[in-house]
Amino acid sequence: MLTTNNIITQKHARVFITGDIEKANEIWLLFHGYAQNAEEFFEPFQSFAKDKCFIIPEGLSRFYQKGIFGKVGASWMTSEERELEILDQVYYLNQVFKHYNLDSKTLNVFAFSQGAMTAARWIQNSKIKINRLVFWSGNIPDEIASNKESWVNQQSPEFFVGKNDQFASIETWKKFFNKTPFYKPIFHDGNHFFTNQELNNFIFNSIH
Repeated sequence: MLTTNNIITQKHARVFITGDIEKANEIWLLFHGYAQNAEEFFEPFQSFAKDKCFIIPEGLSRFYQKGIFGKVGASWMTSEERELEILDQVYYLNQVFKHYNLDSKTLNVFAFSQGAMTAARWIQNSKIKINRLVFWSGNIPDEIASNKESWVNQQSPEFFVGKNDQFASIETWKKFFNKTPFYKPIFHDGNHFFTNQELNNFIFNSIH
C-alpha cells in the first residue's frame, strides 16, 4: 500500500508585468483562468497599458494546452491535494505582493474564471485591501460569498457574467447570486470570455 508524504520545496514561478509600477496611474493584478497562456490572456488588455501597470502571476502548474507539445497554459489548482495547493497559492501570491511592494499601492484586481476562486481566497486569507475588485465569469467560495461581512465582501466585489457563457447556464449563475442577494451582478451579452470592447465598456471606462 502506498503512503503519501508532503514536503515543502522551493519553486520558480513566473510573473508577467507591463508598465511602470511607480509611474502608472493604475495598478491591476490580473488572475488568468484555467489552462490559459498569459500572453493570450493579456491581449485584450493591451490597448489599456499606456498609463496602467498590469501584473499577471502565473498559476503554479503548467502543461500543454493541447496534446504533448505546442502552446503552454497554466492552472491554479485541481482537486488533488486541494488544501495544500490553496496554501501554496496564498504563499506565492503573498510573495508577489511583497516583491512588488504592493502594500504601498492602490491595487485593483481583475480575476477571470478559475482565477476568481484563487483571488478571493488570497484576498480573504491575507486581508489584502483592494480598490476595485472584479470577478469576470467566476464565482467565489460559498463560505466567503455568503458572509456579508467577510473581508472580500468589504472590498465591494463586482461580478460580470455573460448571458451566453459556454460553461455555466444563466440558471446556474442565478443560483449563486440568489444565495448572495447583496451582490448586484452585471449580466452582459457576451460569453464566458472577455473582449477588448467589453473591458473598455465595463471596466476601464466604468460604463455599467
